[in-house]
Amino acid sequence: MFLPKRRLLVAATLSAALLAACGGGGGSSAPAPLNVTAAAGDGQIFVAWDELPGVEYWLWFKDGASVSVGDKNAIAKVGASGNGLDSPYLLDLVRTSTALTNGTQYALIINGRKDGGEGGPGATPVGGPVTPRPAGATWNAATPFGSTTMNGVAYGRSIGSTARYSYVAVGDGGTIYNTADTDEARIYRSISPLTWTNPTGTKPAASIDLKAVVYDTSLGQYYAVGSNGSVVYSSDINTWTTLGSAATGTTETLNAIASSGGTLVAVGNNGTLRYSTNGTTWTTPASISEDISAINLKGVTYTNGVWVAVGSNGKVLTSTSVGTWTVSTHSGDLTAAASGSYTTNGTTTHYYLAVGADGTLLTSTDGSSWATATQPGVAFRTAAVGSRLIAMGDNGAVWYRELAGTTWAAATGASGNMLGMIRAQNIYTAVGAAGASNHSY
Repeated sequence: MFLPKRRLLVAATLSAALLAACGGGGGSSAPAPLNVTAAAGDGQIFVAWDELPGVEYWLWFKDGASVSVGDKNAIAKVGASGNGLDSPYLLDLVRTSTALTNGTQYALIINGRKDGGEGGPGATPVGGPVTPRPAGATWNAATPFGSTTMNGVAYGRSIGSTARYSYVAVGDGGTIYNTADTDEARIYRSISPLTWTNPTGTKPAASIDLKAVVYDTSLGQYYAVGSNGSVVYSSDINTWTTLGSAATGTTETLNAIASSGGTLVAVGNNGTLRYSTNGTTWTTPASISEDISAINLKGVTYTNGVWVAVGSNGKVLTSTSVGTWTVSTHSGDLTAAASGSYTTNGTTTHYYLAVGADGTLLTSTDGSSWATATQPGVAFRTAAVGSRLIAMGDNGAVWYRELAGTTWAAATGASGNMLGMIRAQNIYTAVGAAGASNHSY
């Protein structure tokens, strides 16, 4: 036997796989799998092959140019309880305990056995080793999933606390679409467009234009906001309950909503700002450092204990308590905000991004000190933070920046006017006018 290599290896799993590869009793080996493919993702690899009935498959991988079945320096993935893997298979943080490293080459090989027999010969992917890379530079435009303007998109559990997940998109006229609920590691979501359907239960009234949606992990529900101070929520992606202006204390349009996991903040026109810890009772902050009643707040985000809201006239609001907000003035007609955290070499950095209809790009690592860039002639409407900073807007415009960089570059492949975006499952998904949809993995 041998000692495992690095953090990725699960000793019991590898031991089971090695026993199978070296020999078994009573069964037989399986032929080498056919049509093995491997596609690079963002910190992940999507693997597929022609699966035969009655065959248990194992995948072996390691960084480098080659790997063989039983390689003692490889990582073996043998499925739950050593019962083999199904195609397609996703190598990612969930499956390997550590995210694959973008820019690192990985070699893969798959083999199998029947009835507990000896492991058979392996097959490598067409094209050889694969190198994961950050998403966001190349986009895939999907066929519009309707004619309605879609303004926001979220990702979360689809039925309460069960381990099922969905995307939810919201738009004008009370429109809501969702994807079918399925397990978290759905490979096909990354390499092909999402399939959208309408909820089957009670939906919001057509008089409500829904502007944004978020999933709150602690409350276990989706919350969407929109015209006339409306908030709608659902715990099962199908049946939605509507709260009117009497609950939110405003008839102004609410343009954006964010969650810290237990606390929600919604912002809207004419300086409207509300927060809630249960999704049904909404409160006005006790203190805002200056009068913002003439400001239309368009975006709000949260990470690392800091809330950031943005709006017209370059206004940026920050808070660590939701009850007290400090206002600062920057440049641009700010339309959206996003934030996130990214860990590289054991160091976690937090990023905040605000974008504007006049091409403004504001970036920060603390929510207080901001750097400004501009892309003249570009109207940005939505933003996301992942392995890159992403700004997206009208006419398929997408610009991205490396996290540690300062220079923005134009992405390719997107189309339509994008109004809402999320990064989930290491994938950027955007929705927009006339049912437009784009994704980048």
